Amino acid sequence: MNLLFLGHVLAFVLAALGCFVSLKRVQAIAHDGTRRGLTVFLLTSGLWAGANLGYLVAASPLAKRAFYVFGLVVGLIAVAAWLSFCAAYTGRSPRQLPYARLVSGIILVLIAVKLTNPLHHLYFTATMVATPFPHLEIQHGIMHWTVLGLAYALSFVGFYMLLEHFHYAGTDTRPLAVLVMLTALPVGANIIGVTSPWLLAITYEPIGVATFALGVVFVYFDRFQRAHRAGEIDDAVLFLDQDNQIRDYNQTACDLFPQLSGTTGKSLETVLPMIDGTNETPPETVTLTRDGDTKYYRIASAPFTAGNSETGRSIVISDVSEAEQYRRDLERKTEQLEVLNRIVRHDIRNDMTVIRGWAETLEGRVDDEGQDALERVLRAADHTMKLTKDARDYIEAIAGEEQPELKSVTLRSHLKAEVDTAQESHPDAEIQISGNIPAVGVCATEMLSSVFRNLLSNAVQHNDKATPKITVRVEERDESAVVQIADNGPGIPDKQKEAIFGKGEKGLESEGSGIGLYLVQTLVEQFNGAVRVEDNDPEGAVFTIELQKAEDRPAETEPSQTNPAL
Repeated sequence: MNLLFLGHVLAFVLAALGCFVSLKRVQAIAHDGTRRGLTVFLLTSGLWAGANLGYLVAASPLAKRAFYVFGLVVGLIAVAAWLSFCAAYTGRSPRQLPYARLVSGIILVLIAVKLTNPLHHLYFTATMVATPFPHLEIQHGIMHWTVLGLAYALSFVGFYMLLEHFHYAGTDTRPLAVLVMLTALPVGANIIGVTSPWLLAITYEPIGVATFALGVVFVYFDRFQRAHRAGEIDDAVLFLDQDNQIRDYNQTACDLFPQLSGTTGKSLETVLPMIDGTNETPPETVTLTRDGDTKYYRIASAPFTAGNSETGRSIVISDVSEAEQYRRDLERKTEQLEVLNRIVRHDIRNDMTVIRGWAETLEGRVDDEGQDALERVLRAADHTMKLTKDARDYIEAIAGEEQPELKSVTLRSHLKAEVDTAQESHPDAEIQISGNIPAVGVCATEMLSSVFRNLLSNAVQHNDKATPKITVRVEERDESAVVQIADNGPGIPDKQKEAIFGKGEKGLESEGSGIGLYLVQTLVEQFNGAVRVEDNDPEGAVFTIELQKAEDRPAETEPSQTNPAL
């Protein structure tokens, strides 16, 4: 039997077996897109090799021709599968590749051209010949060379994606790059088949695919998986074995730590002591100085396991400089606010208490003109003490937790207490509670009182009437309680209804009424509630606060009452 014939048959038998045997191992690939793409690629390549084998051993010219056409069809599908695999492995969506739909359409048209070749013979013609052994000799037409050029162009797009990915994935990907290049070697066999009698003029790509598949899934499978994980993220990645020795790293890690170069097999503690951790627990963050700039990196570790045994771990080093710097700035500002809070709460308030105490000792000891001045001093002292309380509440609101722990707070007692206090502080005003205050608990904190205090104070202080009239109403709904505080003042222009709370601006710099209303909005938002202002009928403004009801209602024993003029 002709040795050249046996060589061709053996090559394609091994190629088909290599592709099909590799399919089971491929199912262990974790990434769905990579697994699907490589599965279809190996399946079509195995069928391609089988078609070439059938072309060689079939008895009749018709059967040989049928196998050859089948090989042309699955070969073209294999090119599309190769592109899909390369795209998925390198972190690209196959459907988002440039001109993906156009390429798919062209492939379908070309498959139709191949299947209809007996009608137009644009792709190939064939005749039986006896040398170098009896076979169906293929004479390729212009369509074949055009399609072959397109197929090679698409294939090399995949080669480029893989080699670029390996470059950024790390230095230990050279064996994988070699396997990829072996996939392209059959191009040389194709050229020899056309230009010399040593090989038949058929496609030999399945042999290269089988070599790639066997090498990837049986020799370098772990490295293939690591390269995929390392190359798909922009962070620095290290791979360690169970002895904490460096097995691999990606290009980003090498750029960040130049001392990593050539350290495969060395202990992480020796090479990078700043990120090494005993008991396989690295520090959460590390600080590095590069070119005079301080950078912060978060360290995350994840184990590799085989069954119940840990075979190693990966360490991902992420640049969190912006977030860390923001956190540190926020921490520093919070400390400064706490200092300011202590000054407001103790020093200023204590001094004003002393001033007011000494001023009160002068009552009855001064003449009428002096009494007027004394009352001004006392009012200024009271106003300053109220400002310190508002400032303290504001500081506690913004310097505390981003979302404070809410609890069930009795709406009736907090609201009634602030109405009583407001009436005592402003005896010239008329402050009424219209209707009953329901015995309902709302989701808030003890600073709910500050919301009502500031709204009541705002309604009186910014009223232009000789006798400010304030009406408070409460409505209980299915899931919320709504408090309305209406006044008979000048009202608020529509264009200022948003700005009055300082929305979009910084508190005291806003067009709102100082710190009070900005504090109201800040607190209500912390309570997951809402506050708004509308026109009152016939005049004035209505501030509406809607608060979520708490699931558990606090006990309330005092009866609610209408307070005509507390």
